[in-house]
Amino acid sequence: MPFVIRDVAGQVVALAEIPLDDQPEELAPDHPEVLAFIGRTADVEITEEGGEPFVASDMAFIRVVEDLIEALMRKNVISLSDLPGPAQDKLMERRALRGWLAGVAGIVDDGEGKII
Repeated sequence: MPFVIRDVAGQVVALAEIPLDDQPEELAPDHPEVLAFIGRTADVEITEEGGEPFVASDMAFIRVVEDLIEALMRKNVISLSDLPGPAQDKLMERRALRGWLAGVAGIVDDGEGKII
């Protein structure tokens, strides 16, 4: 789980893999404050009018679309260069963000498999 750093107003201003002070605070990677921070820093709006279920559905669907594109590329049905430049940029940003989040969340081996 990421460790959070807050400003004087209590807003999350940084995430870290390791504690950076003597009173570390951990939040789940999918905690609303962590997602809000990522949304601010990645210049992505993750809130929509309509509430949590709508946002959660959109986020899940985005993951499905990403996975579909990755599967099509692995099977050589399409290549990254077939996509418009802005789509390529967004996919690469999402890959980097997902890789970063995996590192922040950490992978723990419980002896029976991997748990993220």
